[in-house]
Amino acid sequence: MLRFKTVFALFLFSCFLYAQPFKKSFTISYDPNYAPFSYIKNNKPQGLLIDYWKLWAEKNNYKLKFVNGKLWQNSIDLVKNQKVDFFLGTEVYESWMKGSKPFYQSKTALFIHKETSKNFAKDASYVIGIIGKDYKEAIKSNFPNSMIVVYKDYDKAIEDLVSKKIDLLYDDKIAIEFYTLQKGHFHEIKHIDLLSELSDIQAIALREELIDIFNKGFQKISTEELSDIESKWIINEKFKFYNQFKSVNLTKEELNFIKNTKINVSVSRAWKPFSFESKSHTPTGISSEVWELLEEDLNLNTKYTFFNDFTKQLESIKQKQQDVIFSTGKTKDRENYAIFTKPYISFPISIVTLKDENFIENIEQIKDKKIAVGENFTAHKLLKENYPDLNLLLVKSIKEGLEAVECKDAFAYIDIKPNLAYNIGKLGLETLKISGNTDLNFALRIMIRKDYPLLHSALDKTIESLDKQKIENIINKWENVQFEDNFNYNRLWIALSVIFTIVIILIFKNQSNIKQNKLLKEKVEERTKELKQLNESLEIKVEDKTKELKRANYLLDEAQKIAHLGSFQYEIKKDELYWSNEHFKMFGFYPNQIKPTVDILLSYVHEDDKKIVKSHLNKLVSSKNKLVNEFRIVINKKTIKYLQITSKITKFDEKNNPLLIIGTILDISKIKKLEQEKREKDTILAQQSKMAAMGEMLENIAHQWRQPLSIISTVSTGMQLNLEIDNEIPKQHLLDNVRAINEHTQYLSKTIDDFRNFFNPNKENTTFDVASCIDKSLYLITSKIKSSNINLTKKISDIKITTLESELTQVLLNIFNNAIDALNQQDIKDKQIYILATKENNNIIISIKDSAGGVPKKIQTRIFEPYFTTKHKSQGTGIGLYMSSQIITKHLNGNIKLSNEQFILNNKSYFGANFKIIFPQNS
Repeated sequence: MLRFKTVFALFLFSCFLYAQPFKKSFTISYDPNYAPFSYIKNNKPQGLLIDYWKLWAEKNNYKLKFVNGKLWQNSIDLVKNQKVDFFLGTEVYESWMKGSKPFYQSKTALFIHKETSKNFAKDASYVIGIIGKDYKEAIKSNFPNSMIVVYKDYDKAIEDLVSKKIDLLYDDKIAIEFYTLQKGHFHEIKHIDLLSELSDIQAIALREELIDIFNKGFQKISTEELSDIESKWIINEKFKFYNQFKSVNLTKEELNFIKNTKINVSVSRAWKPFSFESKSHTPTGISSEVWELLEEDLNLNTKYTFFNDFTKQLESIKQKQQDVIFSTGKTKDRENYAIFTKPYISFPISIVTLKDENFIENIEQIKDKKIAVGENFTAHKLLKENYPDLNLLLVKSIKEGLEAVECKDAFAYIDIKPNLAYNIGKLGLETLKISGNTDLNFALRIMIRKDYPLLHSALDKTIESLDKQKIENIINKWENVQFEDNFNYNRLWIALSVIFTIVIILIFKNQSNIKQNKLLKEKVEERTKELKQLNESLEIKVEDKTKELKRANYLLDEAQKIAHLGSFQYEIKKDELYWSNEHFKMFGFYPNQIKPTVDILLSYVHEDDKKIVKSHLNKLVSSKNKLVNEFRIVINKKTIKYLQITSKITKFDEKNNPLLIIGTILDISKIKKLEQEKREKDTILAQQSKMAAMGEMLENIAHQWRQPLSIISTVSTGMQLNLEIDNEIPKQHLLDNVRAINEHTQYLSKTIDDFRNFFNPNKENTTFDVASCIDKSLYLITSKIKSSNINLTKKISDIKITTLESELTQVLLNIFNNAIDALNQQDIKDKQIYILATKENNNIIISIKDSAGGVPKKIQTRIFEPYFTTKHKSQGTGIGLYMSSQIITKHLNGNIKLSNEQFILNNKSYFGANFKIIFPQNS
């Protein structure tokens, strides 16, 4: 008995140990900049997800320690590197991540700067920012041509969006709005609907056992508890995730009304894709499927009646013959006899025109045109309320309205965007396109007879509880419907009749004819198949080309904005001038701030340039060629801008009179400023080069004069001593001394003439020997070479060249002087300068090599830059080689290269710099 009790006690103790979790405390990393989900306030972690984790710990008797990861990616990496147990919550997006069951959903959105007015498209090229790497793949797949910038936190990302360094920012919608509201940037951004997805939030861990612990613990939390926490952080009901799990709470009166009332539903027979009659004579379409969700949730007892005319549908509600229209919009006149639910879907009201019309930004652009619209359609009512002066053409159906545009009875047709897209595709109206949107939106609501308020309140509650994802799936389903062309059965019957007749005739032919006709029939069928395939291929190509054209137009618009390139068009007969937005900005106006005219344009032109602009316009009218001119404008009586106008006549009437001028205006003020600065800089450099060359020449003159002056001094001193000692000088001795003084004086005079020729160069091309030019250059520095104990070796071909001799001499002197300085700076006993001149393919190549050990690699690329020198400030200015490079490239049409190389001279190897000059023989 004792043994049994012992075993039983051990069993109970084992069960107790097994029942306890192996781990009672956990560490959770979080991003402190992810408000309202996780952030720091009063030095403590706060937020919706923080509260969910605290509730999870409380329900399971766990202890938590929240670890501040500083940045999103750092917080993720803490889990990966096993520094913490969990990351607070995100969707699994890397292979190492283990994720719990989703316990929350957040909605992502694209944000732009509020002042950005352009239309965005997924196939265009943008700079898109994301926080962390979660959404990198999603952006890559949706925007294949865009550049992605990954930010570490919201601070820099929001700063770049507000300053327009990035075009779009993609992240959690609530998080971005909460953050910008706190930082005072909320009024500067807005979200767009181009890409928005629901993203699961899961607990992230490295090990599966931790995920199991989380999932088991989370099951203890009720939906009501989760919803209560969510309500603390998310105020807007439509953004609450746990709202979808709440049941619709109807009053007793609402339930009794629904139970005891049969609802008569009025349905449009042909309002595709929202509401129309299917082949099985049941309602179908976007609105019909949403109504089915409501009907199912409320268990409604309904009867459907189909109508061909929308006006009759409205009349049936007015006369209380029908109770509900589930696909319409609210207008002021309809509120007199009906009540409306909350909107369950909203779409833009768009504009359809012929394909060759330009993009329409808003309805103001076409207010003077004739516009077709469905009579008594919601679009008709909204247009009348908001734009009462429009010239409207009322039609009975969408088909009639679209055909009116195709036949040019109306400039445009206006209706809901999906409706337009559906019917253009269904009717095969390839000459039409959706050219833009009005500023109006069509909010689809359910219209109810005015004496059914209980039905109205019940439907409102049910609409509020609808699963938004289901509605989005319904919309996506109908947006992707493919349309079949209408089959021409008359042609089929005619073809069958012809074939039948041919078959009857062939019966009376011989067997060979039957075989031939059979073969012919097969060839006809094969050709028909080929033609059909060709037709399909052509349709695909046309569609691809259309997309390419749209993309090209879009990129052109973007390029103009980036380049600050204004454009204009001038209708000559109407005397109407149109400017682009950039054109207005260039003249100091907001877009469309004034109505531009030629007189206004001329009033801004600088007085000295008005003749240029008038002449440009006059020449343009009489010429068919493109004209380009530059002129100045004066803004606010002080600011001068340089502009370049390029224009051309693009349209003529039947008598070849010009009708339309189009052109561009480019702001070239910065270019003009840079040109002026460059001219001034080149002038300074040339002057500095000249002064540097003069200094070197004076040094060379000193070298050349030193010996003859020394001889003259010696001779004259000797004569003086003779006179002082002997009181006489032999005649022959005196003649010899005078002759020596005269010879060296002549040498000094010749030296002055040689250097004068260098400082007063002939600026005209002459033909001369390359060897002669090299010798002249060396002669000017002969004494410097001798005093430095430098050995000169020349290998020069017999070459004549036509160019600026003085310019080439200056270049050679610069290079020789650099070689001499380099050899003198090094402790080299055997100093060599090796000069080669050859001719290759009508090019002259002069190589000047030295044995000074070469130029260090790290400065080789800078050796021809202005003011760059390796000498002491007292010895070099750094402009000699720069000016040499400028002379060779700009005056002699050649180039100069530097390399370090080994060369053999007198059976001995040397290493040093090689300056190679290459230029044409006639430069």
